[in-house]
Amino acid sequence: MWLLTSLLCLSLLLAHGYQKEIIGIMGENFTFPVQIDQKIMEIVWKKNKHKVAEWEYENKPTYYGRLGSRSVLMKNGSLTIVNLEKDDIGTYELVYWNSVEEHSLNFELVVLDSLPKPEINCSTSDDELVLNCTANFQASLNYTWELSNNPHRYRNQELSVPLKNVDITSNATCIIKYSQTERSSEISLIQCLPEEKGVKHGNSLIFLLIVSTIIILIVVILGFLWRKGIIKPGRRTAQNNSPVNGSDRALDGNEEGLKDKLIVENGVNQEEVPQDAEGENGGHPDNSSSCTKGDLKA
Repeated sequence: MWLLTSLLCLSLLLAHGYQKEIIGIMGENFTFPVQIDQKIMEIVWKKNKHKVAEWEYENKPTYYGRLGSRSVLMKNGSLTIVNLEKDDIGTYELVYWNSVEEHSLNFELVVLDSLPKPEINCSTSDDELVLNCTANFQASLNYTWELSNNPHRYRNQELSVPLKNVDITSNATCIIKYSQTERSSEISLIQCLPEEKGVKHGNSLIFLLIVSTIIILIVVILGFLWRKGIIKPGRRTAQNNSPVNGSDRALDGNEEGLKDKLIVENGVNQEEVPQDAEGENGGHPDNSSSCTKGDLKA
């Protein structure tokens, strides 16, 4: 008896189609989860027994009513409602025909309020930075964390990062998702650090930026002056001037040496000549010679 009842219920489900509750969010583009592996010849979508869209093989889709103007019907049987509204709540039925028989699927659509923007709170404890993401919503959400300096995604509502690994220049983004909609919030990690540490890191970063800027400006200015010919390379000038100055100094040294040698030789000759003359004549050679010439003339 129990087996007969089960088979009867199953046959009724197959005959009238299985009804599934699905949830959408206001403002999103919602697509009914339909997967049909058969070749479809005809499709009809209804809401509360009223036609929304219809498609026949090799023809274009036909839409009905206000909902139909915000709907898109695909050949695989899926229906998308653009900019979902609260008025779209209701029972939807998909009826499709293959080459053999008719099939149907039923959905109960529930529309929730718009997804709020998540809030991020942060604190430090036990040498860790703790990030927590929250959002006030009617249903459970999927949470994901992203760090701007890290390609990985962390699927959790809370994220812990060791303080020694915190990059103060990076940002953390919390992403919440429900149904087919996502929203996100972002925070700079430097805002989450203790004030003293944050100021210290901030001052170091500012100092590095200032020094880097000054170095770049100096290089640019020197390059500009060199191109304009205002400054010239020092090595070439030293090479051009060194031999000349060196040769001048060498010549000056040789001249002074020659002068000293001549003075010494002249001094020696001047001293040797009078000694010889005085030894032979017993008087000044210049006067004796001049007197002898005078005597001869006389």
